[in-house]
Amino acid sequence: MLRIVIDDVKHKAGANCQLSSLRKVLAYYDIEISEPMILGLCSGLGFFYFYMKRMPFPMILGMGVKKTEVFERTLPRLGGSVKITETASVNTAHNNLIKILEKGQPAITFVDFAYLPFFFAEGTPIPNEESGHFGAHTLVTYGIDEEKDEALISDRYANPHKMTYNQLKAARGSKFAPFPSKNKLVELVLPNKAKDIKQSIPAAIKANADFMFNPPIRNMGLKGFQKWREMLPTWGTGFRNNDLIFGLVSVYIYMETGGTGGAMFRIIYRDFLKEAGELLSNDGLLKAADVYDDIIVKIREIERILMPDDLTNIAKLRELFQKSGEITEKGAKDYQKQLAKLNDETENAQEGALEEAEAWKDGIPELDKGIQEWCDLETKAWELIKKSI
Repeated sequence: MLRIVIDDVKHKAGANCQLSSLRKVLAYYDIEISEPMILGLCSGLGFFYFYMKRMPFPMILGMGVKKTEVFERTLPRLGGSVKITETASVNTAHNNLIKILEKGQPAITFVDFAYLPFFFAEGTPIPNEESGHFGAHTLVTYGIDEEKDEALISDRYANPHKMTYNQLKAARGSKFAPFPSKNKLVELVLPNKAKDIKQSIPAAIKANADFMFNPPIRNMGLKGFQKWREMLPTWGTGFRNNDLIFGLVSVYIYMETGGTGGAMFRIIYRDFLKEAGELLSNDGLLKAADVYDDIIVKIREIERILMPDDLTNIAKLRELFQKSGEITEKGAKDYQKQLAKLNDETENAQEGALEEAEAWKDGIPELDKGIQEWCDLETKAWELIKKSI
């Protein structure tokens, strides 16, 4: 039976799964780069109004990268490269993981979070179908013990975790939409000496600006805000009330608590602009960071319109999911018991929220106004950034 463990991996908590996974593996090789800098180097900030007919509700996403692009864009800007593997075969997936670990490299591993037992309250059935599937989540696998059926992993939360190796296999092999994990692995090919990031920052910012001003489709980038406004009336007419409430919670999670670092990656990108502005002595980037302070305030206002205080059950759901995220990230010994205690409150709030769904629709014009104000601020920031580089 195989046992392979990389003992000297240092766990680091993080804001986002992909950014923190890459940060940890780079740090293992003594390349210390912050998560904000990684987001900037991969030209990763974006906006995406995403909806397909088989989805229960639209997703509002804050990154401008697909699948493995965080890694594929960042490493060349450090002078390295990546090897990506993907397979439908369980045996090949196992062998691919072992090959990376045998080289002494912690493996950046794509998984579907519905299969991760440490994500949820004590006693939650795995996979957790109620949570939905999301196979673009990444964690770092640094050990396997087949005899114990054990995998050692480092996710973005406060503490590392153990799970059964069979659970990890199931999470890796998920084929569920919208982002099936399909056993993807990322192996870093590192240079003998990393490039000076000051040389790479301008090109990375230019590429990000190009995406925001000239996105490949009109539901992305700055145009995506107008797509959201265009589709917003359908939130009042095109969805059943239970799907609407599920959707509002999901949008709030994607904006605030679901690995975005808060305010849909805008806090992380603001911090990148500050770091880059100081490194490059670029006042324009620092001024753009100040505009992102205003954007963050605006997003928090929009979150309150999305789940307003005057609809008490919908507001309660917002508070409960905020609290749930905080409990999970802090990772106290009894955190899963704490999450379980929230379940009854959440179920009661969900029932009450269904009765508030019709009243929620009266707030659509105010939400539309907030989205336009956010877009105006975002445009102002990117015009400043574009002029600065």
